[in-house]
Amino acid sequence: MKSFMLLFIAAWLLSGCGKDQKDEAAEVQVRSVKITTAVSVAQDIEVSETALGRIIDPVAATIGAEVPGRVESVLVDAGVAVSKGQLLAVLDDADAKSAVAKAEAELKRLQAQQQAQRSLVNRYQDMIEKNFISKTVLEQAQAQLDVLQQGEQAAEAGLNQARNNLQRTRIISPVAGRVEQRLIAAGDYIGLGKPMFSIAAGKRLIVSIPLPETRAAHIEKGQMVRLHLAGATKPITAPITDLTPMVGRSNAFEARVEIDNPGHWRPGASVTAEIITDHHNGAVMVPEECVVLRPAGSVIYRITGNIAHAVPVTTGVHSDGRIELISGLAAGEVIAAEGAAYLSDGAQVEVHNTDGVKP
Repeated sequence: MKSFMLLFIAAWLLSGCGKDQKDEAAEVQVRSVKITTAVSVAQDIEVSETALGRIIDPVAATIGAEVPGRVESVLVDAGVAVSKGQLLAVLDDADAKSAVAKAEAELKRLQAQQQAQRSLVNRYQDMIEKNFISKTVLEQAQAQLDVLQQGEQAAEAGLNQARNNLQRTRIISPVAGRVEQRLIAAGDYIGLGKPMFSIAAGKRLIVSIPLPETRAAHIEKGQMVRLHLAGATKPITAPITDLTPMVGRSNAFEARVEIDNPGHWRPGASVTAEIITDHHNGAVMVPEECVVLRPAGSVIYRITGNIAHAVPVTTGVHSDGRIELISGLAAGEVIAAEGAAYLSDGAQVEVHNTDGVKP
């Protein structure tokens, strides 16, 4: 009976040990992490600052009323191309014409008086030579002639002003361009200085790019800028032509890029600007998912066989879904990509690549 019990206990212990060995083997198999791999590559990259700029027309004109009056007719509308000197609108000129007529009459009156006074002075001069009158009478006549001459000059200035005001009832475009805004309609009464039209020349444009003052040390004249306009097929590349000398109230300074209008860029539109501040030749680049942030810093997992080895790295520029590695890894290394965040140094991996990259 004792022999039977001993055999039963031994069989039970043997069966328990076998089960533990199977569990341990299964646990080892579970610890293999499924990943994909990538290869670090060397490539030339650009270092750039990205900001939102705005298009400015340096010769854009806002035409305001130079004389008050009622709008008689408007000859152009928004979106219409106009030439320099083209008539845009006409104001009621009845008052201006009356002012011109009044100024002309005043000038003629003073000219007639001056002519009569000049004849009198000439006659007095003859009489002085014959001692018919005193010198004081001649001096008084000459003084009156001087007053009339000054009055004539003032009347001529008033007439010129009246004629200018009459001319200003015809609203003329000072530049060639396109009407951006029409702010009046026939029948409106407009006061002095009221805006009437906004005209953009549009041939030469400036892109104004505000930047934080913390980046001032990295931005210089001559640096190339890629300008992307929404809806445009190709960006425009041009150098920075000017920098504002002082930081404004918004703690920002301004970079300006002057360009020729390619034909469809309009003042006021927003532009995405990439300012190229540096070039890194032969930089080691890896996909962003390969870099894992740990308490001690950033690491990359180099894959050798089916083992992951943690490599501390220093990162640099981010570009198109890739990260520059300043130190820690060379080009051509096989590294963990998807699943890297679940690895630790020395972990076993199981590579499941879709692009054919093998460790």
